[in-house]
Amino acid sequence: MRSLKSKQRIKRLIYSIPLVVILLIIAILLTKGAIGLMGKEIESRKDSKNLEEQMSVLVTRESELKENIRRLETEEGIRDEIREKFNVTQEGELVAVIVDDRRFSSSTDDLSLPWYRKILNVIMSVYE
Repeated sequence: MRSLKSKQRIKRLIYSIPLVVILLIIAILLTKGAIGLMGKEIESRKDSKNLEEQMSVLVTRESELKENIRRLETEEGIRDEIREKFNVTQEGELVAVIVDDRRFSSSTDDLSLPWYRKILNVIMSVYE
């Protein structure tokens, strides 16, 4: 009889409302922590992918820079770079300057009008 009463007391204690509420709160907190960890894991994957992309870009950039350094170590590379940066020529060389004349361009008429004038011209052309 005593063992039955002690079993009932334990059962009553286990299924009591305060204990169920406490266990529910603990379960909610554990679930929240697990969801937070999953979010951090997803963010870490994205960061890892971005870092790998940046690394590949930097490796490509490094190879380009090494190629430029190899080119600049030659006399011809130095001359080409000076011509490009400072717009100079060697003795005896001639430079041709080509100027684009905007008056002969066919698309300047539409570009000079504001957008509301273009719409007004389209409407007016319908009634003509």
